[in-house]
Amino acid sequence: MENVTEDKLLTKYEVMDYLNISRRHFEKLVTEENLPIIKITQNKRYMRLSDLNRYMNTKMVNKPQETTQESQPESDFQWNINLEDHTLIVYRLFGL
Repeated sequence: MENVTEDKLLTKYEVMDYLNISRRHFEKLVTEENLPIIKITQNKRYMRLSDLNRYMNTKMVNKPQETTQESQPESDFQWNINLEDHTLIVYRLFGL
C-alpha cells in the first residue's frame, strides 16, 4: 500500500511553489512536457505528490548509480605490529 503522504493532492500553486517556477512555466510544463495533472475544472488542477516525484526523477541529469555489492575488506589484511612496537605504544598511551 502506498504511503498516504505520497498520494497527497497538491494544488497547482503548491506545485509551482515546490518547483520554484512561475505560472507561465507551469503552463508550459503541462502543455509541452506532459506534466501529469488532474484537471477537475478549467481552473482547478491538482497533482499527486507521487506523480510529481516520479516526474522529477525523469528529469534527473546525474542519476546516482546503484551499487550491486558492498565492498568487503580484503581477507588477507593483517596488522603488522611486532611485540616491541606494541609495548612501546602501550607505554606511551599510559605514560609509563
